[in-house]
Amino acid sequence: MTNAPRASKNERRDAAREKAREQRLRQQRREKRNRVALQVSIGVVIVAIVAVVSVIIVNSVRPPGPGPKNMANGGISLSGPNLTAIPTGAPAADATPTPEPTVGGGKVLIQAYEDFGCPICQEFEQQYGAQIKQLVTSGAAVIQYHPVAILDHNFTDQNYSTRAANAAAAIANYSPDAFYKFHTIMYETSVQPKEGSAGLTDARLIAIAKQAGATDMTDISNAIKSGKFENWVAARTAEFVANSGPLADVKFPASHTSAGTPTLIVNGQYWDGKTDFGSFVTQVGGALSTATPTPAPTPSPSKTK
Repeated sequence: MTNAPRASKNERRDAAREKAREQRLRQQRREKRNRVALQVSIGVVIVAIVAVVSVIIVNSVRPPGPGPKNMANGGISLSGPNLTAIPTGAPAADATPTPEPTVGGGKVLIQAYEDFGCPICQEFEQQYGAQIKQLVTSGAAVIQYHPVAILDHNFTDQNYSTRAANAAAAIANYSPDAFYKFHTIMYETSVQPKEGSAGLTDARLIAIAKQAGATDMTDISNAIKSGKFENWVAARTAEFVANSGPLADVKFPASHTSAGTPTLIVNGQYWDGKTDFGSFVTQVGGALSTATPTPAPTPSPSKTK
């Protein structure tokens, strides 16, 4: 049996110091690795945040077009016995709609600015929709529908009015002759969502487009789901709120201090809601080539803001 010499006190002290030094080195290495890992993780998070913010900024500042076909004037114009669309090309990204205040052939131009989430728009459609249809199908008028989105804040998804207007723009682009029926269905009592709800889902908007007889349903579905025309809707809504674009030359009364839907313009003249709409059309457009139906009592001129 070999007896190893016992380490001296100094040797034991030196060994303890060496062991402690090695432990400190290992701890420093661990801390360095942890710092590097943390820095890498933070860097990844920062890159991800920058990427998300960049996407948001790009989406917010990207041009609002090109817009949908058949809406170069900011709205879709329908005429004739079947309320078919008057075709136009897709407006350029930076185009500003400037429709003429009148149309040819002695026809009256009715411009209707509407929000599909607006209950007052529904009331107007229920009261005067048939009257407008008769004016158009008889050849006395052209109706130009301008979907805007001023009531997003009235729905829990904060985006329903925009989504509905985007769906309308998709139909105008891909299946314009189905627009009138889509427009009409959207204001049915059983269809229009209540303010304070989430609004209709994209799937429901797609189903309504199909119900309206729209073709090109694959393209329409994709445009609704992707929000293809939402930036265009935002640009048109901004013009509407500012009374610019197509509304720049309209003389509004002093009492018209803020944009509200529905807003009706007949041959460039604003309807204030205080008179029967059919009578106003006759007054502005002169003698029409058709007798208009007896109107229901005039609704309150108040508008959804």
